[in-house]
Amino acid sequence: MSKDHGVTRRQLIVGAAPVVAAAPFAGMALAGGRTQEATHLAGHGPAAGHAAMIGEEAPAPGEPNDLDSLTYPPEALAHQPGRVREYTLIAQDREIEVAKGVVYPAWTYNGTVPGPVIRATEDDILRVEFANGGSHPHTIHFHGIHPSDMDGVFEIVNPGDRFTYEFPARPYGMHLYHCHATPLKKHIHKGLYGAFIIDPPEPRPPAQELVMVMNAFDTDGDGENNFYAVNGPAFF
Repeated sequence: MSKDHGVTRRQLIVGAAPVVAAAPFAGMALAGGRTQEATHLAGHGPAAGHAAMIGEEAPAPGEPNDLDSLTYPPEALAHQPGRVREYTLIAQDREIEVAKGVVYPAWTYNGTVPGPVIRATEDDILRVEFANGGSHPHTIHFHGIHPSDMDGVFEIVNPGDRFTYEFPARPYGMHLYHCHATPLKKHIHKGLYGAFIIDPPEPRPPAQELVMVMNAFDTDGDGENNFYAVNGPAFF
């Protein structure tokens, strides 16, 4: 992404180093009153024993702009009741590099942990096409208000199957979405979660927005987290 957002990766890391912080996002393009989202990889955060390592000293995997599509959210759209906002999410089993040379066998939405940011304005119709390309049953459960048959708890989507979630986006606020298949703890721990933004009908004052989702990884399977991050790779 070549757009200058006014904050470099190094500035963001240095400013956030004392309080683990960073973010995930989906690129948004307008198309005839609807929006199509594209998603990419993201990362941030220190690992145990290395909290003092910042900037160029930190062994971050990936490239300098890998975070952009998850850190800088789509712009908010004006209130327009009934407008359809469309997203496509695919569950995928994928190994991700959480630190230099450290690989984690994740379950992902669209290949990233966390998954892409989903954004709508209150009273939009949110339509999410979900395809399960993974090896386990999965769902998407959205926080907020929606019909019971769109809750992502009972509509289990088996590998190779698809499901379409469609409901009015409300109430406005900063929410989450995640897989609700059992065992719930494992599906979230493996990476199936992301940020869900619903903007208010009356727009907020303009601001530079960053979405930050803190996460962690148990890379040796002992039940304790080895790496803490924001939006994916540690040290980013």
